[in-house]
Amino acid sequence: MSTNNIYKCLEKIHELIAKSFKMPLTPFVMIHEDKLSSIIEKIYVLIPAEVKEAHNIINKRDDLYMSAQERANQLLIDAKHQAETMLSESELLKAVQSEADKIRHQVVAECEAMHYQAKENAELIKAAAMKQSISIREGADRYAETVLCNLNEDLTNLHNIVRNGQQHLAQMKAESAMQINEQKNILAQTAQLQQQQQQPIEEQQQHCQ
Repeated sequence: MSTNNIYKCLEKIHELIAKSFKMPLTPFVMIHEDKLSSIIEKIYVLIPAEVKEAHNIINKRDDLYMSAQERANQLLIDAKHQAETMLSESELLKAVQSEADKIRHQVVAECEAMHYQAKENAELIKAAAMKQSISIREGADRYAETVLCNLNEDLTNLHNIVRNGQQHLAQMKAESAMQINEQKNILAQTAQLQQQQQQPIEEQQQHCQ
């Protein structure tokens, strides 16, 4: 269940990146800090769930050990009480004491076996939790790398579009400059022609005067 929640948190990070404002001509985006921090805190809470489970098992192991020890003490007390009540001869008492010792040793052996088994189970759960945590982290790294690669590709395409636009604008400016120069030359030639035509008229006016 915690793994599914972690993947959901990662999907929310991806959505947050996808919906964030992209800074033009840069590989950066502006992300809402509080939203991202909230998602990361949820991941921190979800990941150690298996470790907590292992800790609970260890605590249960100690409780089982104490319960078994209390059982052994109670068996010894019951055996001693029964021996003192039912038997009066020393040899029978010795036999009962011997049987009680056997029971005590048997209970202690069972407790030690349970202790070892609980410890082994806790180590297995801890190892499995660490393995799952590593797998989740590696999956998150791969997912982040994929997102960044796609983002880099989008930015590269955007850069190519901008560069092509700049080249087209430069070409248009060059063509516009050529047209302006041609128009200036035509205007200069027109002005010169008008000046040449104006001179004979002025000479005629001066001659008439």
